[in-house]
Amino acid sequence: MSKLDFSTVLAISIHDMKNSLNLLLGTLDELLETEMRRPSIEQERLALLRYEARRVNDTLIQLLALYRSLKGLYRPNFMPVQIYDLLEEYWLNNKVLMDYRGVECHMICDPDLAWVVDRYLVNCLLENVVNNTVRYTRRRMCMSARQSGDWLLLQVADDGPGFPAEMLGRQSFQEGAGFDPQQGRTGLGLYFCALVANMHGDERHKGFVELSNGGVLPGGCFTLHLPRLLPA
Repeated sequence: MSKLDFSTVLAISIHDMKNSLNLLLGTLDELLETEMRRPSIEQERLALLRYEARRVNDTLIQLLALYRSLKGLYRPNFMPVQIYDLLEEYWLNNKVLMDYRGVECHMICDPDLAWVVDRYLVNCLLENVVNNTVRYTRRRMCMSARQSGDWLLLQVADDGPGFPAEMLGRQSFQEGAGFDPQQGRTGLGLYFCALVANMHGDERHKGFVELSNGGVLPGGCFTLHLPRLLPA
């Protein structure tokens, strides 16, 4: 029997765990939606379970993406995507949790705006960013996208406490994007987002992530900058 590299075994295990978690999340969504139709003390438990399961699922997705990228196993699938549809689909898939937490989510995007992206990677990035935003916001959040020259700016803003001063500014994948296992929310998630941005690039320009405070809402604002690319 040939020897298997431990990282390969770990990647296979992560993939299996992710599939199981997806089934669990689907069931939790159905249960939470049912409980919201009637007063029940189980709502808060279900919402908490769903949130924590999503966090685990996010981490597994990030680890798998990092593994595939470092091993050269992932080839981005770039194609034109209607950005409004991408944001709306994500919002609808997460509306149950947003409604339960009383978070109002607004979308600002030209329905005709299209951009060449890897839809799966950008959706995974949104999963990470929005899940954290729902946790830290007070009552409102906004998902928006617009074209600025040859760049797409996709933003997620909230009315929460904002980002710490040390996290503000451009986050570079090459520089580790603030990756520090000791700092919790400044670790793997932000590093993964910077990786997704970096994979959307060419010889001239690379995508990047920027964190700021204030804007359409007074809290934190996550901005994904993606350059114009040609379809694969």
